[in-house]
Amino acid sequence: MKEIKIIEKYYNFYLNKYKSGPKAVNWRSYKSQVLRFDKILEASNFNNKKIHDVGCGLGDFYKFLKKKKIKCNYIGSDISEQMISKALKNTTLKKNKLYHLNLLQVRNEKYLKSLNADIVVANGLFTVKSNLSNKYWWGYIKKMLEKLFLITNECLVFNMMKNNVDFKDRHLYYQNTDELIKFLEKKLSKKIIIKSDYPLYEYMCYVYKR
Repeated sequence: MKEIKIIEKYYNFYLNKYKSGPKAVNWRSYKSQVLRFDKILEASNFNNKKIHDVGCGLGDFYKFLKKKKIKCNYIGSDISEQMISKALKNTTLKKNKLYHLNLLQVRNEKYLKSLNADIVVANGLFTVKSNLSNKYWWGYIKKMLEKLFLITNECLVFNMMKNNVDFKDRHLYYQNTDELIKFLEKKLSKKIIIKSDYPLYEYMCYVYKR
């Protein structure tokens, strides 16, 4: 899948450039990274839940959960083998908790079931489209959201860039909420919460199964 190779290359560039910290996973600052993590926690009670952090990068969300003293069964996955390798070195996570994979290519039902979680988090997964067209990336997002919800037991959490902004970077993807909600209600669930009550040019979306 061409989008995976393009996006993997994009993130590996920043990892190799900055080595560690928020900028190594293409976030602007530690402050904005933590702001997103706090907003993710508003989706549900994370204690004693299984969490799958899709696009886990260096495992920063896992370290955040530990710092918050949230006891959970955490697993992370990422398309970048370099990210997973660095996450194993930078966290206390073992190999059976971190997966190098492209979720869309997982067809084995037994393996897919092992990736199930009460709460599935996709933080920043849909932000960067690189040089791919908006049409192509929106198609990818829809396929990915359906796959993510398939492995979700309770709640899917993800964020998107706001569409109503004054300036747009060519390599980023901006999504209007009306089109997103229409898709979510048709394909995933009508139990949706969208929050844009934090000072970033994005919104957080919570989609519940029950």
